[in-house]
Amino acid sequence: MRYHVISLVAVFLALGIGILLGTTLVERGLIAEQKSQISSLKQTFEDIKKKNASLHSDLEAYTRYADESRPYMVTNMLLGKAYAVLTTRNPDNATLAKIANGLAAAGASAPVTITISGSDTFNNQSVIANLATLFQMPADATQLKARVFAEIVNQLATVSNTGILVTMQQLGVIEVHGSLSAPVAGAVLLGPVEAGALDKTDVPIVKTFVATAFPVVGVSGSTTEAAVLTLYKKNGISTVDHVDTVPGQVALDMSLAGKPGNYGSGPEATRMLPAP
Repeated sequence: MRYHVISLVAVFLALGIGILLGTTLVERGLIAEQKSQISSLKQTFEDIKKKNASLHSDLEAYTRYADESRPYMVTNMLLGKAYAVLTTRNPDNATLAKIANGLAAAGASAPVTITISGSDTFNNQSVIANLATLFQMPADATQLKARVFAEIVNQLATVSNTGILVTMQQLGVIEVHGSLSAPVAGAVLLGPVEAGALDKTDVPIVKTFVATAFPVVGVSGSTTEAAVLTLYKKNGISTVDHVDTVPGQVALDMSLAGKPGNYGSGPEATRMLPAP
């Protein structure tokens, strides 16, 4: 019995010593490996910081270059011309300001901005009834919406009866900001006019411009989904993405000056700028 007890104690003691030694060796190995990984990560992080600093410096240099070189490219390109801006009822005001700055750099102006209501407004029976009376047409929402868009384009081109714009504003289908006192040379469509329902509003607007051959360029800011300009391009108008950047503004000026195309850095762009 004493022999068996001593044997069992020896076995368990051996197991305990083995576990203790194994755990100590494994822990030492893990600690060494972790220290090595931490050292490697620190070096990688330092490399990334240096790379980011270099890229940031390059970006600042190219941004300054774009700002300082723009006058050499667009000064007086659109001298004395005026353009209308069309957009949603809740526009990106920062991008609108960038568009105005881009036009001003080329000697042009944007005296009027027209915001357009979404399709929900044209589902309002009271609005439809008033539009039907105004245009002496059947109370059909699709036809009346098309007539509203046609009248907007007509007034931009002719300024023959701007009072009708005032009436449409009173009915809630558009809002006019600024003054339309003379025909404009073209329009800038800042999309999307109706996010999530491009076929209901944006497409009819684009088709109206195309049908009347009135110059229009579809543009978007840096945060706009690419699908917007994809649809504009598909329906036959020039497009410029990232119009809130200097390259985008230069491309817009050149496109309005008679070099149509699809410009920018997005998936629908073929070039950053028109070919020389």
